[in-house]
Amino acid sequence: MRQVELPIYPVVYPTGHRLNQNESQFPLPDRIKNQLDSLTYDDLHEYPVEPINELFEQYAAYVGVTPEQLLVGCGSDEMIHVVTQALLAPHDIVLSPAPDFSMYPIFTTIAHGHHVQAVDLSYEGMVKAIETHHPKLLLLSNPNNPTGKLWTVEELTHLASLVPYIVVDEAYMDFTPDASMIPFIATYSNLIVLRTMSKAFGLANVRIGFMVTNCELAHYFRQFIPPFNISGVSAKICNIFLKDATYLQETIEWHDEMRQKWAQAFETIGHVIPATTNFLYVELEQPEAVWDHLTDLNVHTSKQPTGIRVTIGDEAALHLAHTAIQQYMETSHVKNS
Repeated sequence: MRQVELPIYPVVYPTGHRLNQNESQFPLPDRIKNQLDSLTYDDLHEYPVEPINELFEQYAAYVGVTPEQLLVGCGSDEMIHVVTQALLAPHDIVLSPAPDFSMYPIFTTIAHGHHVQAVDLSYEGMVKAIETHHPKLLLLSNPNNPTGKLWTVEELTHLASLVPYIVVDEAYMDFTPDASMIPFIATYSNLIVLRTMSKAFGLANVRIGFMVTNCELAHYFRQFIPPFNISGVSAKICNIFLKDATYLQETIEWHDEMRQKWAQAFETIGHVIPATTNFLYVELEQPEAVWDHLTDLNVHTSKQPTGIRVTIGDEAALHLAHTAIQQYMETSHVKNS
């Protein structure tokens, strides 16, 4: 038995407004609900060949590649797992910024690699960390989770030229697709892009994620994935959303509008980092106190070392957050007086 102590993801469902998981709060249009209700299940006894083939065709068309450049899995988490298992030899170094997605060091450790982090989220810090650690794999989210920082194409293409392999995890890129690195896959043979249906498409429960890369790497990685690693039901659901002509634009516009409202609410007690995602990072002088206060009122956010990450919620959640913020400000004023 290996002597490792990896954190186990806590699966909890608190009552109230769950704004700590970055689950989409966008209300499903009736036309989508009607199509979901019309799904048939007379093929449950079959392995899901046709739905998955259709999913490859639909998603390839959506991101502008060929189906041969895609792999699909149980969320983009499985794709991270595949990449680290397939590329890393024991003790190979994986570099990420700080902060970034908490699963990167976990999958690196499972693959017998060694995970290191740059000192911050700056481009200069990343270049220096590459020069210091000489990583085999650079793994980062763009936009960054948890801060929402958007790396530029110029920064990422230069970083790609400095390492053997680079994975750009674009879980939130559907909100700003023009900033994607997918168009550069043909130029950078070491570039791997990850995407998901969990965020802008609002399908976290369906658990579908993709790897997008060149045909040669895709063929190599395919060896590490079992056949039928996703369900046909999940594929059918995703196909409905991918074929809808206006759904994605509607959810983007809803998040744009609500994000402004949430930013205004939290600007009264902290610094809100500009973002294009379905969450905001609020830098706070007393993050734990704010997190505790919001939690007491059933507004659940993600506690971070320098602040909180808040999923963009609906109007009901926003109203309660306004109340909580006002109460916190009044209480803080009394204490400071």
